This record gives sequence, C-alpha cells and structure tokens, in this order.
Amino acid sequence: MSNRLVWPRDRNGCYSVRSGYHWLHSVNVVRRLHHPSSSTTVDTDCWKMMWKTMSPSSPLPKIKTFLWRALWNAIAAFVKLFRRKCSQTSLYPLCNCYLETVKHMLLLCPWVETVWFGSPLSLRVDKCSISTLDVWLCSTFSTIGTEQNNGDGIKTIICFLCWHIWKERCKAVIEQCSPSSRDTIQRASNAANEFLSSRERCKANHSPRPKNLAHNTAWLPPLSPLVKLNVDVAWERISKSVGIGMVVRDHNGQFLEGKSLLAQADSALTAECLACLEGCRFSSDWGDQLVSFEFDCLEAVKSINGDISRGKSCSWTWIRKTANEAADHLAQLAKSRMCNEVWAYRPPSSLTFILNKDGLSCPPNKCLV
Repeated sequence: MSNRLVWPRDRNGCYSVRSGYHWLHSVNVVRRLHHPSSSTTVDTDCWKMMWKTMSPSSPLPKIKTFLWRALWNAIAAFVKLFRRKCSQTSLYPLCNCYLETVKHMLLLCPWVETVWFGSPLSLRVDKCSISTLDVWLCSTFSTIGTEQNNGDGIKTIICFLCWHIWKERCKAVIEQCSPSSRDTIQRASNAANEFLSSRERCKANHSPRPKNLAHNTAWLPPLSPLVKLNVDVAWERISKSVGIGMVVRDHNGQFLEGKSLLAQADSALTAECLACLEGCRFSSDWGDQLVSFEFDCLEAVKSINGDISRGKSCSWTWIRKTANEAADHLAQLAKSRMCNEVWAYRPPSSLTFILNKDGLSCPPNKCLV
C-alpha cells in the first residue's frame, strides 16, 4: 500500500476549508491564553450566554449592539478618549472620583448601584468580585439560569437596565445635570415590561390554537413591580350615556381593585378619551406605583402616548377587545346602574367568571395598598 498525505484534523483524513479554519482558530485562542495582552478578550462562555439571550425574540437591536460594544470595551468612555487625546480628563464626570471605565460606568458608580438595587431585581453589585463586565454578566446569568424560573425575563431586564444607565449617563453629561436613579429604573422597567408583553402576544398569535379561539388574545399579567389597569367604555348613541369600567391586577394576575362609573359624551371617540382620562385619575390615587395601561381603542392610545412621558411613570398599550373583557364587563355594568361603584377587595360576582377565564384565581387574596 502506497503512502499518502492525511489531514489529521478531520476524521476522514481529507482537508477542508472548514476544518482548517477551526484548527487555526483554536491555535490562536491557545496562543492568546498563554501570552497575556492588554487587549480585551471576552470569555467564550459569556458569548454563548449573550447570543442565546440576544436571540431574535430578545432585546432590541440597539441594545444588542450596545452590549456587544460594551463587552469589547468599545464605548466612547473618557478613559479611551483621554488616551487618544480627545479629552482633557479620564475621570467619570458624574462623580469625578474614578476613571470612567465601562465597568465603573455600568456597575460601580454610587448612583448606578442604587439603580441595580432599586430595580425589580434588587441586585447588590459586589465590587470585590468584579474584574470586567463580561465576567459579571456571565456570573449573573449563570446564577439566574440555575435559581430563577423566569430566567429569560430577568436577563432581558438586565439588558434594558444597562442600556438605560448608559442613556442617563449621556443625558447627564450633555445637559450637565445630575443623573436620576429613580427615572432610570422607571424607564427601564416600563421598556422591559412593554417588550416582554409584546413578545408574549407575538408568541400567542403564532402558536397553534383551536379554530374557535383563532382570533382571541388572552390577557397577560404585567412584569413586577408594575400593576396593569385595563380600561373600557360602553357608549349609548341615543341617550349619550357612557359606562366606564376599570380593572387593576398585579403581576400574579390577582384582582386588586375595580371601578365603574357613569358619564355623558357626544360621540364614541369622546367617550374613549374620557375613559383614558378617568383611568389616569384612578391611578393617581396610588402614589408612585408603576402602572401599565391597556385599552382597545387604537386611536386613543396613539393620541395619548405622545404626552404620557410628562406625567407619572406609566405606559399605554393597545390590545384586542377579547383581551379586555373584564373592563368591558364593568363598563356595561355601569350603564345598568344609577351610581358609581368601586370594588377595593373583591370583584363583583358577575366578573368572577371572566377573571377565571383569563386564567386568574378568584377570589383574590390581597388588595392594592
């Protein structure tokens, strides 16, 4: 038998571009590990977790890009600008005590620590155990994956918190003002809640269902610590009477409070706008509680979304009529009664069936404080 050349990196002994690339890549990785460098090197396990978290159903492209740049230390921090002689200082301008590195900017600065601890995750950042951002993310994601049931949702919140911390930092530097931990938490929580809700609705719309439920969209609970307020209206063309119904539920789907009231309106659109106004008034009694509003009038939701940022922290989302049956029932109930009613502890018996159909337990075991 004559001798022949064999490529040892492939089981069939034949060379291929693919096997050659993987061999060369593995050699370079080993070489980098044995020869320390000042360049940023992200652990392979961290990339695997990040790409899994950043799947098409995960955070928005701008957040993916930002985290990718942050992990590669490619953000325009003052340390890098100072080295390139583009800045007169390398200190973090919001504290003027430490160098502005990605690690300090997103994790270690005192105002950022309050963001992480005050967020729905209540994370305490251990300064002694953090070497780089990728090590912290890898460790945190690993812990979440083994200890939490809602791991994907929590990872999404972490991504949104990093993004909004960066946005608040840029705003404070440009406008020369102090960063607000509270506003950062509220914006990140609202954005994450809206994103997760839309993702669940997309999954529900694309999942196989029986024919009689093909066009039904179920009510979805909000992300903690938000509560969700569903609003609906019933308008009578002849009498011009308006019945407004409002139902409040928490992240566990528990009924917290309900309200029905009577009003007058000249048109259906006026009645819808009046319902939005009453919903805002209803939520104003809860102080600093974060609220997610849902309404089945698309025109009213589009109109109000442009101005809601000037009020308390809340978000308005359009939903289908079939996902708003609880509020619709109270609106119809208001038209048949002579006075306004509020249910602070238990829903009316006629509403219990609808709440149970949404997959929620009744009667509730707690109320909104």
